Amino acid sequence: MSFAEIFTVVVPVFLLILVGYGTGRRALFDAGGAQALRELTMQLALPAALLLSIWQTPRHVLVEQLPLVGLLAFGFLAVYTVLLGVLRLAARRPLRRAALFALACVQPQYAFMGTSILGGLFGTAEAAVPIAVAGIIVNVVLDPVVLILLGMPEHPEPRTVTAGVAAPARRHVLATVGAGAPEAAAGPAPAETGSPGPRPSVLHTVGHALREPFCWGPVLGLVLSVAGVGVPEIADSALSLLAGAASATALLYVGVSVARIGRPALSPAVWAVSLTSVVLLPLLVYGTGLLLTSEAVAAQAALILAFPVSPVPLMFAARHGSAEDVRTIGSAVVLSLLLSFVTLPLLIELVG
Repeated sequence: MSFAEIFTVVVPVFLLILVGYGTGRRALFDAGGAQALRELTMQLALPAALLLSIWQTPRHVLVEQLPLVGLLAFGFLAVYTVLLGVLRLAARRPLRRAALFALACVQPQYAFMGTSILGGLFGTAEAAVPIAVAGIIVNVVLDPVVLILLGMPEHPEPRTVTAGVAAPARRHVLATVGAGAPEAAAGPAPAETGSPGPRPSVLHTVGHALREPFCWGPVLGLVLSVAGVGVPEIADSALSLLAGAASATALLYVGVSVARIGRPALSPAVWAVSLTSVVLLPLLVYGTGLLLTSEAVAAQAALILAFPVSPVPLMFAARHGSAEDVRTIGSAVVLSLLLSFVTLPLLIELVG
């Protein structure tokens, strides 16, 4: 693929993000409008696209994706564990900050940008499989683990309550964020200095993620494909109409989100998170894939991980982190998006 062909795939994606940015700057989409775009993408359009594409994929093709599953698990889970350990033990960062920054380094916007760019490179059906695999790993394993870490107290000392004054009750209501991960439905707020309240249940957190269409849609498509159930013509037509909205709404949401974040603060931490996300991590996964699997699998996994920082770590930081964490991760979302306009075409050229 020539560089001109690569830009033919990449440039329209960034132009649509720019349109979303412009509408966000002009306040055509307020917070409620941005939320509606995200819900349309993650609850309806993208699950329909993944369900239909995987359902139409032959059984033997899905079986051949096991090396991709392992390589993506390495990129998301193993690298996250290493980064968490480095930030916590070597850099002496608090647990919540280490958990948030490590997540920002490894969780890209594959759900929002992947259908457009990967679909243009590999075809819609081929792109659906790595996106679905990444979604299951992130939403069922990675994000729930991070939420458990964020719910752990920073200090083991019990929280004291002044005599005669009742401690304010904190109610955790789970809502969906970003790529379908569960999150506490509270507005942005800095982390409390005391205990964060009851630690979220692992089963409850994972169960909530599995109830999201972004998770069970691909799983249902997988079951139907393996069972050899054909796609009825009516279902094909209906799902295709709904899936057609996935790319446009997802990219508009990215632009509106960036407009709401504002100008990035270019601190060393912001640069470190951004460069790890769009350069170091995809190159590491690509090199590992070349050693352990085929070039095609390595390319797919690397490109899934090469997208900019996802808004999900930012939403987690708004609920569990400090104001500084929110500024840093929000700036990394913007900077990594700007960098990816250059790094994505270069990586596509590298992997062929």
